[in-house]
Amino acid sequence: MGKLWLLLAPLMLIGAAHAEPAKLVTDDVVKKEMTTIRDLTVNAYTLVTHRRMPPADARAYHGKIKASVERIKADTQMTGEAREEIVKLAGYIERGAGAVAGSDPMEAMDGMLIVDDSLTIYAQRFEHPDWKPLR
Repeated sequence: MGKLWLLLAPLMLIGAAHAEPAKLVTDDVVKKEMTTIRDLTVNAYTLVTHRRMPPADARAYHGKIKASVERIKADTQMTGEAREEIVKLAGYIERGAGAVAGSDPMEAMDGMLIVDDSLTIYAQRFEHPDWKPLR
């Protein structure tokens, strides 16, 4: 799981290093799927952080996140830097959700924090009117 943090850290630094860069434009596919990911994560966050998420629910959470990420990768019309960044961020989200579905409770919490951080980065880097933060 530490490797996943090493992958996510550069994105966090990039976001922090820029004062207020113009946000990258998203499309309807990304907005819809990121909202779905956020809504799924709101429901799972407390269960994971309090170690009360049943394994079947954790696997279902991962499956739904994975499906949303696949739709982003397959269906978005975003191009260039915006596409590269959303695909990379979606990959981090999927890996974090995969850790939530694993058998190690500490990795599950790390995975949820990765998803949480990724959603924060999304809000900072991408335009999405009416985006609601996770917490």
